[in-house]
Amino acid sequence: GLILRLNSCGRIGYGDIAPLPGFSRESLQEAEEQLQIFCRAMVGGIKECIESLSMPSVLFGIESALWWLRQDGWLSPPVTAPLLQGATEQILLRLEQWQGNWPKEFKLKIGRNSIAEDCVRINKVLEVLPESISIKLDANQQWTLNQALKVASSIDVSRIAYVEEPTANVVEFPELYEKTGLHFAMDETVQQSGYLLKPMHGLAAIIIKPTLVGGLRRCQQLVAVARSLNIRVIFSSSYESSIGLHILEQLSAQWTPEELPGLDTSSAFIDSLICESIIAGSPVSINAVFCQL
Repeated sequence: GLILRLNSCGRIGYGDIAPLPGFSRESLQEAEEQLQIFCRAMVGGIKECIESLSMPSVLFGIESALWWLRQDGWLSPPVTAPLLQGATEQILLRLEQWQGNWPKEFKLKIGRNSIAEDCVRINKVLEVLPESISIKLDANQQWTLNQALKVASSIDVSRIAYVEEPTANVVEFPELYEKTGLHFAMDETVQQSGYLLKPMHGLAAIIIKPTLVGGLRRCQQLVAVARSLNIRVIFSSSYESSIGLHILEQLSAQWTPEELPGLDTSSAFIDSLICESIIAGSPVSINAVFCQL
């Protein structure tokens, strides 16, 4: 990925531009080329330059850096909803060894195995968790409608906050809810160019991944519309660096303080990008292993 650093009258702001292979519409090379064009064109005015951008990761990085410049301090980072993925046995062991307070929700990855295995996985996790804890399922559009109906009939849907993108056809989501009571959330659908948030029977939440959705203005518009429709908004990461995760933590704390964001991806990195705590307006110390010579 790329780290954008802006300097305005001695104040420093950072942005993270990290297209996610297989999910972003643009490649890293394409993002870098658009960023270079933006930097060369800034003499003509920032607003005009931003309006000419088309790549979500570039928009997020640039608007985040400009937003960073305006911050005088940071809010306490929100509690993150833990992500449960990997082998079911490993997930159960993690939960059995859980220490401290339970979060109100966990996120469970499903849809990568058979329907029978998904049902077993969900029910075993529910058995281990206290009854007051809900889980958010993420199917990544891997089920058919009939498979989703079968899963819903085999689990306690009252303990499921929602399932993200249960099938590849968004038209089927309300039918799933009407037949089973299983709420759903939009994730990949929100990332589509030109997506407009509208009320749907059973829609509980939208998932906002700014690297894939676009700039902060776009994200803020989605938050405002969702609030007007009484739909939850969950900020989620797309394997950004620690700078990108910091931005997402702060956006969640500022715009959706009542929610647990889905930012449990830092464990995928061997090293952290930054060496010290982040102070608003001040330079960030970058870990030397990430610096190109």
